[in-house]
Amino acid sequence: MSEQIKITIVMHDEKPKAHKDGEAVGEMTLTQESDLTLMPVLLKNGLMDGSFCGGRGDCGRCVVQFLKGAPLPTGIERSRLEPEELRQGYRLACVTRPKMDCIISIVETEKVDIPIVTEMNLLSEDIDLCGRINNLSENQKSFVTQSDMREKAGSENRQKKYSVIPERKSDVIQNAETAKKAGLKKSDRYIIAVDLGTTTIAMQLKEAETGGVTDTYCEINPQRKYGTDVLARIQASADGQGEELRRLVCGVILRGLGQFAENLFKKADEETLPDESVPVRENGKGTGVVEESVSQKWDLVDQSHKEKGNAGKILCMCIAGNTAMEHLLLGIDASSLGRAPFVPAEKGLQNITTARLFAGMGALPENLHITGGGAFSDMPVYVAPCMSAFVGGDIVAGLYELGLLPDRQTENKERPGKAALFIDLGTNGEMAITDGQRMIVTATAAGPAFEGDGTMMGTDRIALTAQLLRRGILDETGLLAEPYFTEGVRIEGAREAAATGKQIKSSCYFKQKDVRGLQMAKAAIRAGVEILWEEMGRPGIEKVFLAGGFGYYLDVEAAVAVGLLPAHLRGRVLAAGNTSLAGAYELGRDLCGKRLDAAVLEERTCLAESINLAETKRFEGLYLKYMDLGEN
Repeated sequence: MSEQIKITIVMHDEKPKAHKDGEAVGEMTLTQESDLTLMPVLLKNGLMDGSFCGGRGDCGRCVVQFLKGAPLPTGIERSRLEPEELRQGYRLACVTRPKMDCIISIVETEKVDIPIVTEMNLLSEDIDLCGRINNLSENQKSFVTQSDMREKAGSENRQKKYSVIPERKSDVIQNAETAKKAGLKKSDRYIIAVDLGTTTIAMQLKEAETGGVTDTYCEINPQRKYGTDVLARIQASADGQGEELRRLVCGVILRGLGQFAENLFKKADEETLPDESVPVRENGKGTGVVEESVSQKWDLVDQSHKEKGNAGKILCMCIAGNTAMEHLLLGIDASSLGRAPFVPAEKGLQNITTARLFAGMGALPENLHITGGGAFSDMPVYVAPCMSAFVGGDIVAGLYELGLLPDRQTENKERPGKAALFIDLGTNGEMAITDGQRMIVTATAAGPAFEGDGTMMGTDRIALTAQLLRRGILDETGLLAEPYFTEGVRIEGAREAAATGKQIKSSCYFKQKDVRGLQMAKAAIRAGVEILWEEMGRPGIEKVFLAGGFGYYLDVEAAVAVGLLPAHLRGRVLAAGNTSLAGAYELGRDLCGKRLDAAVLEERTCLAESINLAETKRFEGLYLKYMDLGEN
């Protein structure tokens, strides 16, 4: 049995001079067993947000400095930290195991905002693999509003971004007629769409009849403290953190619902009250003595909150995430996803309620009325079905939105031998190829290279690598020339300080290990794409849809230059944006509107053939082949 040791934490923002009750102000003394790493005790006491690598020592985000009692560095620490840093007592909390009483200081790492994409690009034409190319009608275009037109520097082919997904004409007419018969305005009914990502969570409140975005809520997935990749979180769940992982995500969704409810209540107030003479009430109470007629108006508002503000307005919520994220959200055992043969415990569409989703969450926000027959308690919640252990509901939702889900009832007569490719690049690279009737899917663990490491976005790494290749600083084998091989390439930039809004100069280094990480990630993706293409019979690929935040910001020319995408696909690549979020809305609307039968959805989902790249003979050879950088 290991002994208990004392760990004294010196707060980075305090000077531990004054003492109170025998303990220095600015210090915290904790105890733990000597055979444990520092990370659990720091997480438990809220002293660290966690590591992005799941405790492998890869991200360097959990650096601490031992002021006394430093243990010998591990092999991982020797490879990640400089010799001088090790001599000064710097260690990684996720791997270091103090053996005696010690004093440590937590090193604060710079936090960089991660962009969260909620838009989907408006495609100029809808590719129908059965021979029909349907251009958007004027009726469809009338529902499309442009969002912020910020363009990524260096990219000459940026497409316009739109915050509203174009409706199919038949759906628009059907919805309008249904709304008219029910006596409802456009804004009287809503769908809540949720993109449950490994890195970020995005929610939108959309008008059911038009798809117009009424409200948006985004947040970094707080599960990142247990690792950036799904395997790290699956392991954390197996180690007893499953309920905590579920609560973290449910907390984000509750905060999003709270924002939506508050804004809907405000809207209900404005529509119910006939004039501006009514005093504002806080927490449901008036700010002063109110006349009887005004009080009656407030009764109408309160009734509106119950009957109009939510009940009868929010038709459903649809959540789309990868297989592991959905398992963790629903409290389903995810352990089978982390070991061969990698079979999910549940693949089908889940149809539950908010009361079931948030069961065990304790006190819930009052304005949501989730329990006790309130406005949100009977709201249906759909969780998108999955195709395999690593091709989840987010991909199904994206394929549904783009009209790519296979359908054996439809024949591809006019353009035989043609196909479309769908790629969602991120921590997990999911891919699908389809000719309209047949679909093959796969996934590969790309790691953090495409997401970035907190100092540089993954898309910036692609652009920088392409530039270094052109300038001869980096060769095709991935070696940096001296002195960059030893020191790394210094990248100067500027960031905006949150407190003052002023520009602050910042810099980071693009090192040899960063190049290697990018090479391995891009080789895995490229090998996966080629295997899908070969398994499909080497069809002509008409369109490549890049989904997710990575695809949204990616410079396609840079991707071709480093070999991430084949050169022959140049000009056929479309950055589709957040297809998971858009597809969650479409699925929710069609399921609750009875335009899509759950059995039909699952039947089309089950048509997909899943390939395990690790069991494919050609994968290793292709992986090694595409480790080299350069256009090919």
